Amino acid sequence: MAKATTVRIPEDLLKEVDKFARELHMDRSTYLREIIRKGLYLDKQERYLAKYNRRELSMGEACKVLGLDAWQFLERLKERGMHLSVALEDWLDSSSLEE
Repeated sequence: MAKATTVRIPEDLLKEVDKFARELHMDRSTYLREIIRKGLYLDKQERYLAKYNRRELSMGEACKVLGLDAWQFLERLKERGMHLSVALEDWLDSSSLEE
């Protein structure tokens, strides 16, 4: 169930919101909900990619939380100029999988 909240938005920003909402044939509230949802997901990605980069999460854990497959995850890293974080121990552990 949706819950009402109040947010103060500068007039110039509100004009831009209204402009884009009209272009998409949406009312202001629907457009704002969509933008908040997208922004929240992008913020979540940034936070979990940073946790992965700090080695607080494995790639699998980050993929699960973000709802991404491995290839999508690697693409997000690439987009942000981040690198796959693999330690020597990871490679050594993976070599046992071949046996």
